[in-house]
Formats: sequence, C-alpha cells, structure tokens
Amino acid sequence: MDDSKIKSAEISQSLEENQKVEVVIEETRKAYIPVAIRGTILYFVVADLSGIDSMYQYSLAYYKRLYANSIESSEKVGYKNFD
Repeated sequence: MDDSKIKSAEISQSLEENQKVEVVIEETRKAYIPVAIRGTILYFVVADLSGIDSMYQYSLAYYKRLYANSIESSEKVGYKNFD
C-alpha cells in the first residue's frame, strides 16, 4: 500500500514540474513569434522579386547569407534552467 502512495506522490510531483517547464517553453516560444513573422514576410518578398525582374534572382541567396551571418554574429544566450 505504501509503495502505491509513494509512486503516486512521485507522479504528482513530476506532473507539477512538467507543467512549470511547459509554461517556460510556451513563454519562450511566444517571444520568437514576431521575429518569425517578419522573417517569413521578408523571405517570401525577396523570393518573389525574381518574378518582377530577373536581376533580382540573386536576392534570395543574398538574403540567406545575410540571415545566416546575423545569426552567427549575434550574442549567444544560454538556455533557461528549468529547476
């Protein structure tokens, strides 16, 4: 009988910890939404420029390089501790 009570308490504690982690993950995910929206718009605008004039066909490759360089040169931030 005691084993089931102990196991139940462990499961309850684990569920509480998982809920806390889930809240942190959701908050972090929401912080990236504005950046993702802007990046998506910019990507598809640049990708469609070649339909306007063929001279823009290299703009997408330039955008990809610019995006990769900005990520590489940005300040690195560590992951949040979930404890």
